[in-house]
Amino acid sequence: MTDERYRVDTIHAASLLGNPLGSPVERKLTIYLPPDYFQSAEKKYPVIYLLHGYQGNPKTMTIDVSGREKLSWLPQSILDQMDSSRSCDYGVLDELIGQGELNPFILVQPDGSLQLPDKDGTYDFFTGETRTKGSYYINSRHAGNYEDYIIKDVIQHVEANYRTLNERRHRALMGVSMGGYGTLSILCHHADKFAVGAALSPGNITVDRLDWKLIIPMVEKMTDRATAEKAGAQLYEDMLDTMDIVCSREKPLIPSVVRDGSGRAISWDKDAAAIWDNFDINRIATKYASTLKKVNLLMNCESSDEFGLAVATERIHTTFKQLGIKHEYESYSDPAAAALSAHIMGIAYHVLPAMRFCLRHVA
Repeated sequence: MTDERYRVDTIHAASLLGNPLGSPVERKLTIYLPPDYFQSAEKKYPVIYLLHGYQGNPKTMTIDVSGREKLSWLPQSILDQMDSSRSCDYGVLDELIGQGELNPFILVQPDGSLQLPDKDGTYDFFTGETRTKGSYYINSRHAGNYEDYIIKDVIQHVEANYRTLNERRHRALMGVSMGGYGTLSILCHHADKFAVGAALSPGNITVDRLDWKLIIPMVEKMTDRATAEKAGAQLYEDMLDTMDIVCSREKPLIPSVVRDGSGRAISWDKDAAAIWDNFDINRIATKYASTLKKVNLLMNCESSDEFGLAVATERIHTTFKQLGIKHEYESYSDPAAAALSAHIMGIAYHVLPAMRFCLRHVA
């Protein structure tokens, strides 16, 4: 029966028809149904929609059947440093729901990738799969309407095919990294659809990210410093390239950047930067503050996040306070997570607490 509850549906995403990049319209939805789903033909459930991070795709969803199994290829020395009791997969959800520690719910994870290879055609260090670019879940005239895809196509499919409680007060939206950005952006525009939102280490799009040097500790532990620096630079450069594609393809920012001898960005096209600024969560939230105030919000980030998102998240927190947008916020220190990856493991260890937060606020 578990196979029937752990599903991957294919939907026709009408909102993505005719997208400028030619990204596939047929999209995978990874769906988890609670243990008692088939025990009653009448019972209906709240839904948590979980948006994955950058490079996520149907093969690398945030939560899957067995998280430990997915990482089994890693060296034992790395696995030994991971605290499996703090991570989440379908088996953990089954167990917690069965024990009455979580209320039964349906979990939906849509494919938010552009389904395009990264700019260098490189392979993901952790999965061995070709890296894919992310959509940031925004409506982009350059890349496609991914916000509409979530709000219209995904929700419509789920509510038409599963026994869901089809009201705002029964829906939650949460996301990690790029998906955390998508969560906040979508909630600004569609607070009428969700009662609660949780953004874990949200990857806000801002010009001040141009000089960040990314090194993932786990990669360095498995290889060496030089390899980790190269892998980090490739990933970060691809993220910046993608921001140009989805935000300002007609007037890209990155090619205009001039750097000094040390590699520091010293000038760039101000008009292109202004286009990027339109997608800054701080600016969007200022415009839609009254809307966001209707949503129960959670936001957090590990204080040493190697993607530089701790400062970015703190800034969003400050903006929310200034605007009177109530939210729960935590800048946490997790040395065990940071030893491997403050970003990746910090998120992994906080997905389950975020789900608990969501379930407290959906009736």
